[in-house]
Amino acid sequence: MTCLTLAALAAPAPAARAQALPERIRAVVGDRMEMARTARYQQGREEQTERQTRTVKIGTDGELSLANISGDITVTRGSGSDTTIEIVKTARARTADEAKELLGLVTVNVVERTGRAEIKTVYPRDDEMRRNNRRNVNVSVAYAVTTPPGTRLTIASISGSIKVAEIKAELSANSISGTVRITSGGRIAAAKSISGDVEIIDTQTDGVIEASSISGGVTVRKVSARRIDVGSVSGAIAVQDVTSDRIQGHSISGTVEFSGPLAKGGRYELNSHSGDVRVVLEGSTGFEVEANSFSGSIHSDVPLKIGGSDDRMVRRRSIQGVFGDGSAVVSLTTFSGSVTISRK
Repeated sequence: MTCLTLAALAAPAPAARAQALPERIRAVVGDRMEMARTARYQQGREEQTERQTRTVKIGTDGELSLANISGDITVTRGSGSDTTIEIVKTARARTADEAKELLGLVTVNVVERTGRAEIKTVYPRDDEMRRNNRRNVNVSVAYAVTTPPGTRLTIASISGSIKVAEIKAELSANSISGTVRITSGGRIAAAKSISGDVEIIDTQTDGVIEASSISGGVTVRKVSARRIDVGSVSGAIAVQDVTSDRIQGHSISGTVEFSGPLAKGGRYELNSHSGDVRVVLEGSTGFEVEANSFSGSIHSDVPLKIGGSDDRMVRRRSIQGVFGDGSAVVSLTTFSGSVTISRK
């Protein structure tokens, strides 16, 4: 199950390329949602908790891989060269004895090699469930990881949020049903969720940032990167206070917003099918803009030269205009929303 999940999460999920989820993934998500509903009905039932702490010696620039099924994952910066993992398993059942028995059915495998550690939550197989006459195992596993800032991270979860703070090495964080939030990060290879918001805050990198969600919003705020590519199917896109030479933001049914300075020679492409597209510019960099809306209006507070005249208040469905030296290129497209260009 875990291998399937990692493969699914690694697949591209931008809005333009979104496809129906494989049957098995939908089944997994459905099972976890059913467990969540069951947990709500089990309020007041017996709960048992098991805690343990593991320490792995992967060094200050090692690699950590963590795969979870149900439960939140938090990773924070630590000192020294060791990585500490706090593991909390929680089970709910009709009786305390049954809850304690459930705890024993879920294990955490930790495999440590030179400079690398792999952590994986393991639930009983289907045949084991049938043998024990059980429909599901109502157990969640939460991880709190403290690791050196140079640790390379690969994190995946089926049902649970992922939060990573102050890790500067390469990072990949993917959840099927949960929020992904990265603050003060470094090289972010991927940040994805199928059913949850994705947030990247206060991050500087000379590389590429890719973030996407299918049914959640994507926020990139106070970020500097060479290129930023963000997308959502049914959520809003907010790229705020961002510095980048290349930005692509796309949503099918959500608003797409960008605020920040333009780079000379930069390219900025924002599009939505049924949402508004808004641009709030900083600085004085000139740009060439092409804006299109099939059924909405286009409005610019920035004086654009269109067809040989300056037109500050543009209200039409398609424009091509230039501001200043036109060194940057801005493309704004929406089908049923409006386009707005303003200055901060």
